[in-house]
Amino acid sequence: MESKVMKKLLIFGTMNMAAFMFAQNSENDTISPRSKTIDEVVITGNSNPKASIKTSTSISTLKSADIINSAPRTTAEIFRTIPGIRAESSGGEGNSNITVRGVPVSAGGSRYLLIQEDGLPVMQFGDIAFGTQDQFTRFDSFISRVEALRGGSASVFASNSPAGIINFITKTGEKEGGSITQQIGLNYKNFRTDIDYGTPLGKDFYLGVGGFYRGGDGPRKTGYTSNNGGQFRLSLLKKFDKGSVRIYGKYLDDRTAAYMPMPIAVSGSDSNPDYSSLTSFNILTGALQSSNFRNDVTFGGNGQVLRSDIRDGMHSVSKAIGLEFNYDLGANWKVDAKARYAANDGQFLAPFPAAVGSKAEILESVAGYGSAVYAGTNTAVDSNAKYMKTVLFNTTLNNMNNFFSDVNLSKKWDKVKMNAGIYNSSQNINLSWNWNTYLMEVSDNNARLVDIVSGTGTKITDNGLLHYGVPEWGGVNRNYDTKYSVIAPHAQVEINPIENLTLDLGARYDLGKVSGSFAGTKNTMRAIDVNQNGTFETPELAVAVVDGTVPVDYKYDIFGYSFGANYALNSRNAVFARVSQGGSASADRILFAGYNYTNNDDPSLDAVKVNKLNQIEVGYKLRGSNYFLNTTFFQARTIEANYEATTQLRTENKYESFGVELDGFYKINKNFDIKAGLTYTDAEIKNAIDKTIIGNMPRRTPKVMYSFNPNVNIEKLSFGFFAVGSTKAFTQDSNKLIMPGYIVVNPYISYQLLKNLTLNVNANNVFNALAITEAEEGTLQGTNGIIRARTLTGRTFGASVKFDF
Repeated sequence: MESKVMKKLLIFGTMNMAAFMFAQNSENDTISPRSKTIDEVVITGNSNPKASIKTSTSISTLKSADIINSAPRTTAEIFRTIPGIRAESSGGEGNSNITVRGVPVSAGGSRYLLIQEDGLPVMQFGDIAFGTQDQFTRFDSFISRVEALRGGSASVFASNSPAGIINFITKTGEKEGGSITQQIGLNYKNFRTDIDYGTPLGKDFYLGVGGFYRGGDGPRKTGYTSNNGGQFRLSLLKKFDKGSVRIYGKYLDDRTAAYMPMPIAVSGSDSNPDYSSLTSFNILTGALQSSNFRNDVTFGGNGQVLRSDIRDGMHSVSKAIGLEFNYDLGANWKVDAKARYAANDGQFLAPFPAAVGSKAEILESVAGYGSAVYAGTNTAVDSNAKYMKTVLFNTTLNNMNNFFSDVNLSKKWDKVKMNAGIYNSSQNINLSWNWNTYLMEVSDNNARLVDIVSGTGTKITDNGLLHYGVPEWGGVNRNYDTKYSVIAPHAQVEINPIENLTLDLGARYDLGKVSGSFAGTKNTMRAIDVNQNGTFETPELAVAVVDGTVPVDYKYDIFGYSFGANYALNSRNAVFARVSQGGSASADRILFAGYNYTNNDDPSLDAVKVNKLNQIEVGYKLRGSNYFLNTTFFQARTIEANYEATTQLRTENKYESFGVELDGFYKINKNFDIKAGLTYTDAEIKNAIDKTIIGNMPRRTPKVMYSFNPNVNIEKLSFGFFAVGSTKAFTQDSNKLIMPGYIVVNPYISYQLLKNLTLNVNANNVFNALAITEAEEGTLQGTNGIIRARTLTGRTFGASVKFDF
């Protein structure tokens, strides 16, 4: 295997040497002014903003037009065209899995990468179960650009984000004017309006406003309006002689559908599987949601009856206010400060198929079974149909409030630039799992709930409800009430010892404190009249009640550093190298795993409090007046811990990966250009509690990810496509069942009808590619030919009209 890897790396190296020789032989060894759009000044992950060729980092910038053309249907789909970023965007508008080259997706969310807004994180942890950061992040026309940093320098510029940073940079109102954009779905119901406007209010005083509102069903058939809500942003900026101050705010209140793994038929073998939709369920357009499954009543963790509308789906509410301040103190001293407080709450409601099978496998296996009817009727169920035992993930996000501040003092000398600062944060994780178990048919057309009747005529279920709770999983109704505080001093020094050589060294020391408690280590079964109708239905005779409270009181520390060197061979070529160490603290993912959470001296807890990441990067950057090429060879070593609710398994794994990342652009002529990216990864599990998986490839890690975007511009007409692809990967660490490779093609065409009026039509997954991103099962052995998987959505068409004023 190693020889094959070396052979591929040598091929990549030869390609870049050829590019280097080509650049050396060019007649003009300068970059034309027009190339400034190619090599832009970047601010994310750099203490001193500079052109990307002068940095020893890998960073990409996405403009608003590029994002619109790539036809994202969710926030996470914006990231899929960025080289080195793996965004499993099959969960809907939130709950996506995101990682960076060489780093595993071993838990949900994005443990090693944080999403920022204007340089501060949206959430302090990217992998909070049912409270991921993309749930509280929305792209709209008030976003100026998106910068994506990959690699180890992030270790010193952000806490809990050692693999990278994705930064949404908003408008300030300095550019006068605005736009209104109306979007509609052409083959699915989606109506969305974006607006942004900026204007001066006086001398050096600017106002910016923007946001969006939408409604519709979303790209999958849920049986009801599942997307409903919007976002509003406000910015006030005042500039003065030696600095500026900015106050900004955001109000988000948005409801969207959450998509869990769905049933899909599989034949063949683990190594050569053949996936296809079930007769009653199209895996590309179907959803587990149904107009017949709208309401849920459960016994809450605090002893209250909780009534929920399942149509709320992922309901995300965020009310944020932020402050930015910078001031030139003189003598090349400068102070920069940022702070933001966000009040976050909401709910996460999504059906999850705990088991899928025939009538005999699902319905007749219920204790006391006599017969089965569709809920609310006396009609016997179809004996030839498929059925599900469904767990409703009903999680209330009670309090996910956070506060972040970062104060920096910088000084410039002749050949030295220094930056020192202190970061302070607090993140609440206060949520409740209130889950129930239901029986329903497998159908993508408003699936019906199923009731079981005993041989004596007694109803075992209540309108499809089998259990108040999830006894099959040992009872997982839970309460979390924890707070995570971080103080992190950090410093970076940049030195130019000789012409064309830039050295940078940074360090960060996170001091974290975790306090609070969690409850639900066991679920006591009690008889409770949950629906309060005066009688006890069969499910009410054994209601899961949260019991067993555990205090949490421990500290952790993370020392991160990053050392980089960048040498400009000339104005077109540069080489760089970087060595980094960082970590991401474990949050709720290690609770309920049985550790002693109040003993800082417990070695078993100490081993899982921090997930560690070490990285080495070596790269080459080539620039020209009409092209660029970035090449980065990388090595990543990861040590981490997890505890999965659905499997009740604790993991402590070590991973190692090698690979190369390519990121390029070439403008062939004034009418045609192409962007492309490719990431090759060779990864291995080096150690684990389960010794049988040592030496295997980490789950859901493809060898190759790639994207390319040919674009044609002819006067007022622009058209092209984004293609995003991945080679095959294993569903689980056992390395048995394969998810096939795929390529998703998203074409677009836009036409400038008038000077200030543009029409855009785009498609997402135009060829209906079956793109599986994850699966619950690790093998077909012992299954009934049906597994549970998440796929990217099938073909959707959209159109938009943008009016600039």
